[in-house]
Amino acid sequence: MAALLGTSTAAVKSTLQRARARLDEVAPEEDLVVEPGGAADREVLDRYMAAFEHADLDALVDLLQDGVELEMPPNLEWFRGRKDVLRFLHARVHEEGGLRMLPTRANGQPALVMYARGVDGVLRAHSVQVLTVVDGTVARVTAFLDVEQVVRFGFPRVLS
Repeated sequence: MAALLGTSTAAVKSTLQRARARLDEVAPEEDLVVEPGGAADREVLDRYMAAFEHADLDALVDLLQDGVELEMPPNLEWFRGRKDVLRFLHARVHEEGGLRMLPTRANGQPALVMYARGVDGVLRAHSVQVLTVVDGTVARVTAFLDVEQVVRFGFPRVLS
C-alpha cells in the first residue's frame, strides 16, 4: 500500500491507526443499534408504495413523521419537516397509475425501486428510495435518482 501511495510503511500504519481511533469515537454504541422491524417495516413500505401508486397524499401524510427528512444524493436539495417534504412531493406524485413501485431492501432497511410512466405509456426506471422507519412511520427518505442504481439492485430499466 505504501508503494501505491508513494509513502512509507510507517506513514500508512500511522494513518490506519488514526482512522481506527476516529471510527471508535464516532461508532454508535452497540446497545443503541436497532435492527429493522421486519414485518412492521414492510407494512410501512407497502403503505408508502400504495400512497404513491394511487396518488393518495392523505395516506402519505399519515405515514410521514413531523420531522421527516428527504434527501436525494448527490443533489443538494434537502427537505425537513412534513410540510416541506409534502410540498416537494406534491408536484411529483403523478395521477393514479403513473408510478409503479417494487419493494426491496438496502443496508437492512426497507427500500423500493420506482418506475415512472412516460408519455408513451412505458414504465421506466426512475429511482431507488431507502426509508428509515421509526415507530411505524417514515422518519427519512433517501432517494437515489439514478437509473444505474436501479440496475445495480437487479431490476430492469423498463417494466413491461
